[in-house]
This record gives sequence, structure tokens and C-alpha cells, in this order.
Amino acid sequence: MKIHIIRAGAVGLCSAWYLRQAGFDVTVIHKDDLSNGCSYGNAGMIVPSHFMPMAAPGVIAQGIRWMFNSKSPFYIKPRLNLELLQWLWQFYRSCTKENVQNAMPILRDFNNLSKELYHNFAQTEGFDFDFEARGLLMLCKNPKTLHEEAEVAEKAHELGLGAKVLNASEVQELESGIKLDVEGGVFYPGDAHCYSNKFMSQLKTALYHNSVNLLSQKMVTGFETANGKINKIIVNNNEKLDVDHIIIAAGSWSAKVLKTLGVRLLMQDGKGYSITLNNPEIKPLYPTILLEARVAITPMGNDLRIGGTLEISNLSPKINQARLTGILESVPKYYPELHPEMPQLNKVWHGFRPCTPDGLPYIGRSERFSNLTYATGHAMMGMSLGPATGKLISEILQNQKPSVDIKLFKPERF
Repeated sequence: MKIHIIRAGAVGLCSAWYLRQAGFDVTVIHKDDLSNGCSYGNAGMIVPSHFMPMAAPGVIAQGIRWMFNSKSPFYIKPRLNLELLQWLWQFYRSCTKENVQNAMPILRDFNNLSKELYHNFAQTEGFDFDFEARGLLMLCKNPKTLHEEAEVAEKAHELGLGAKVLNASEVQELESGIKLDVEGGVFYPGDAHCYSNKFMSQLKTALYHNSVNLLSQKMVTGFETANGKINKIIVNNNEKLDVDHIIIAAGSWSAKVLKTLGVRLLMQDGKGYSITLNNPEIKPLYPTILLEARVAITPMGNDLRIGGTLEISNLSPKINQARLTGILESVPKYYPELHPEMPQLNKVWHGFRPCTPDGLPYIGRSERFSNLTYATGHAMMGMSLGPATGKLISEILQNQKPSVDIKLFKPERF
């Protein structure tokens, strides 16, 4: 069977990898030159510690407070748009304890599977992407945040995950690479990280050598359908490709692509920014999340990546300098010796994370089209969950039992 995957992010390329391993004829279609997107500029974190969905109690109140701060880590660009209003309504309905409780064990298993698969990639010939299973530090500036994160750590223990609450001196003893100014933190020893750019580049090379067809500069503009089946993909307005089965892994563009099929998919883009410091004189030993600032900092080989912000922008390419300033100004508050300078705007990476209303991805077969499968909506977790999603997609198309329970990921749940 011929499989066409729409878009070459981490989820799309990992799906291509596992489908090809299973013997499928795979083609990946990408709208540009296969060298950008969220999978290239993100924090490269592989995080079993992230077992709570974005839609959780208290998130809306915090989001409203952030909306009035131009440098805050969250912003929704105001606009009268029915799809945004529908998304916000479903997000509001999803911010419940029940949603969190149901999602936590599944997200734990999902992330643990992905970490295991990344470890396998790291031991595969042709892959050397600075994979390190060193853990993750969640750093807190004030006692209230530390108390809240300690409660999350307790939930981690209940789920069988390692988590250690540390005071200021204990955090500094662990993080000996750089001076800290924090109240304390939580250390998750089961997390890992990698140099995402290297992984993506090496995965593309491996796919090419394994006879996966990578089609660049091909914008999907429509489909031809009949009797509940997609027969052709239309690219660049007039070129038609015959298809047997389609994987929609188009990230924040998934809703726009599916709209041409008459399918409504609730999705909003969460724009984020990052800068990469090449060979800095000092850098942390451990990847960290600066909790109050919602900024991620990852040592990647000899480099250091700093990223943050969730800006629902309607796919606007404009870089919001105030929010970028907020990211950079937060760093020395936690690391007094680290003062990243504002780069030229053309040196700033930005990408769009595909956000669903309940914080869970869309993974599974379409109920409307017999030869369409969803693999999208991972928000900030696309890189972390790419391999696990790819394996699930391969299992779904082989009619095997999925390695992780996917009942909460049903695409038509809204």
C-alpha cells in the first residue's frame, strides 16, 4: 500500500520511518524545502514529566492575567473568528480535573514510549544527535510556584515517575555548571533531550536511504474524493497524486488542509520563539524550564537554546519583539551570569505549535474517510512525542493493537 504523509515535521518523518520499517511504500509531501518548522527550533526536550495536558484547572485565570502583559509568555491575538471562538469554548469545557485525571496515565505512557524509541534511534547507525538522558530541572523563583510544582511532583510519584523537590542549595549542588538565583526546583531524572536540528536532518537522510520519497515545495491545495474515500491529492493547484492512504501530520496547518475536504478540525497555532547561542562561555548542565517565565533552556551539544511564548496568532509570521524581550529578560533572573543579547530578528526562529482544545493530540483513523488517518495536534510536544506517534501510526495501519491507549486521542471528539 502507498502511504502519503502530509508535512515533514517530527511526527510526519517519524511516521514515515516506522511505516517504511513495516514495508509500506511511503511518500512525504512538504510545502517548502524540508528544513524548517517547529521540529527544528524547539527545545529538544523528551519529557515523561509532562504528563498533564495544557487544558487544566487554573489555566484560564492565569492566561487572562498574562493577556495584559506585553512581555508575558501567553497571548491570543484578538479577532472575530468562529473557529477561534469554538476552540476557546471547548478549551474552557476541557479545563477540568476529570480531563487531567484521565489524561495523565496515558500521557505518561506515551512519553515513556517516545523516550525509549529515541534511545533506540541514538543507537542506530547514522544517528548522532546529542541524545542525553540527564533529566530536567523545573526552576522556581518564588515559594508559591515551588509549592505548586511540588504538588505536581507528588502526582508524578503516584504515576511511578521519579521527581525530587529541591531547595535552593540542593538545586545549586546539582546544577554545578552555572550560578543560580532561585527558591528551589523539582528534578525529573527520567527526562531526556537532544539536538532537534541534528535529529531531523539525520532522520531525513535515513529516510532517503530507505527509499522514502520526500517531495518538497509541494503545497496541498485540495483533494478528489468519492464514496467516502480520498482518491487524489492536489498539489500546487493542478498536479494530482494518486493515493491509497493519507496521514495528516500537517501540524498547525492541519485544520486548513482538512477544510478543503469539508472537515472541521478544532486547532489553533501556538507561536513560539527561540534563539540558539553558539558555543557560549557558560551554560547549564541540565535542560531547564523557568517556571514563572515559562521559558525553556536546553544545552544542545556545544550550543544553548532558549525558547518560549505561546502566542495564538492566526499563523502570523510577525515576530513580537516585546514577547521575545520577555523571554531574554527572564533568563538572568534565574541565571545571573547568563545575559543573552537581543539578536537580529532574522536570527530569531519562530514556529507554530498545533494546539487542540483539550491539550491532547488527534491520533487515529477518520470516521468520514476510510483512507485518512490523523497524526497532529501535539502542541509543544511534537518533538518529544514524534517517535511514539510514528510507531502508533504504523500499528494503526497494520491493524495492530497500539502500544499506548489512544481512546482519548479520537480525531472526531469535538
